[in-house]
Amino acid sequence: MPSPDQRVAKLDLAPRYWDRIFAPSSCLAMITSIDAASRVNAASYGTCTRVKHEPVFIAFTANADSDTARNVAVAPEFVVNLPRFERTILEKVRIVGLPFAPGVNELDKAGLTALPATMLKPPRIAECPRHFECKVAWTKEWDGRVMVVGEVVAASVDADCVDENRYLLWDRVRPAHFCGAPYGNKFVGAYEVMTVDRPYTGPEADDYDRRERAMFKEV
Repeated sequence: MPSPDQRVAKLDLAPRYWDRIFAPSSCLAMITSIDAASRVNAASYGTCTRVKHEPVFIAFTANADSDTARNVAVAPEFVVNLPRFERTILEKVRIVGLPFAPGVNELDKAGLTALPATMLKPPRIAECPRHFECKVAWTKEWDGRVMVVGEVVAASVDADCVDENRYLLWDRVRPAHFCGAPYGNKFVGAYEVMTVDRPYTGPEADDYDRRERAMFKEV
């Protein structure tokens, strides 16, 4: 992990690039929020998912009695920080996921660096290469859980993790996934990118391609 004075500059991205840097579409995340007293909270989430492309919306679920759920109810904004598949940062992810008392700053406990967000009050986490600043669109509580859906209002990425077209460089961004307790709290990284052909040439395929081109056309 680079020292603070070696960290790569962050690029603030135009909206047309937000969707392409949240990939894969579901990732391990550390989510930062603030409480009514503007105290910072950070929490780890194994499943944080992009649920809409344009505009970009991101969703996650939290325990209904968690600091994050309480925070977004009183201060409806949060920042999604996506860590790399690297042991040092994943160890800190585990620390951030511990049940600290309300008001405790998990970033301090884990030795992580708060970086001011560009538009919102919750900070970014400097050690993560990707950040999505979100305003809460809606929440829904069920069976002790709360689903939180946020609209991305700003996104940033380490400058050395994207190419000139703002596509991710996989060997640098190294997305991480979490398997959970049944698997011994293992993390999974993506080491290979594979292109898969579609063995079907009917009219449905042409219609799908037309819709995809229209949705993701360059601005």
